[in-house]
Amino acid sequence: MKALILNGKVVDTASAEFEVHSSMTWVDCANTVKVGDSYDGSKFTSNELTTDEIAAIKAASDKKIADKAAGKTKLKELGLTDDQIAALVG
Repeated sequence: MKALILNGKVVDTASAEFEVHSSMTWVDCANTVKVGDSYDGSKFTSNELTTDEIAAIKAASDKKIADKAAGKTKLKELGLTDDQIAALVG
């Protein structure tokens, strides 16, 4: 397998080389290399998020949603109208 490299990024993969612009370089690679991976001149690095990173992003998003809902509930309990709440929190 071959990876086509431009500015340290894999821009294509192919089973065989073909003619490309001089700013690009073909490099031998494993079948696991994907478009978007980085190449530092000796090794490839995936730029895909790991399962743990995805879980952390989801947890942070879920917390933000829950915090916003809790904040709106507290403002309602203080007697603010929906219009007033919207003006405060956007």
